[in-house]
Amino acid sequence: MLFRSGSRRTASWADIDNLRSLLMAHGTKVVQQDCNQRGLQGLYHDGSDTIVICRVHRDPQAVWNTLAHEATHRMQACAGGAITDPRQHGAMARALATYQPEEWRSIAIYPREQQISELEARYTARLPPEQVPRLFRRYCDGSSPSTLSRNP
Repeated sequence: MLFRSGSRRTASWADIDNLRSLLMAHGTKVVQQDCNQRGLQGLYHDGSDTIVICRVHRDPQAVWNTLAHEATHRMQACAGGAITDPRQHGAMARALATYQPEEWRSIAIYPREQQISELEARYTARLPPEQVPRLFRRYCDGSSPSTLSRNP
């Protein structure tokens, strides 16, 4: 689903609480903390199954974008890799480049092998809030990072 800036409803604190509760029900720790790395807004640590939301956000939409982004990385852990069909990547990239150009440009700073992961996370964070929990259930119901086989 392609998105446009301003074409979706703004995420609320209730949306954030719902996604956080869903993550926690699946064993993911969600914590807020001060982050010392400049520009860091959040992270997902696969080994401990923890999402960190940095205390840098000024409004619920910014918190949502970070939580949904990091939840996407958790979905990727559940799926054992990408969660989208490679044929969708071009449309996702064009949508980001058109409607969120700063997000699109920031993907280039990642190593090539991480760029699809970041594309998916940045795209998913911009979807309507009701879609992210549905995607999470699709990829993570019945699995957890500890039960997945990992590449060394």
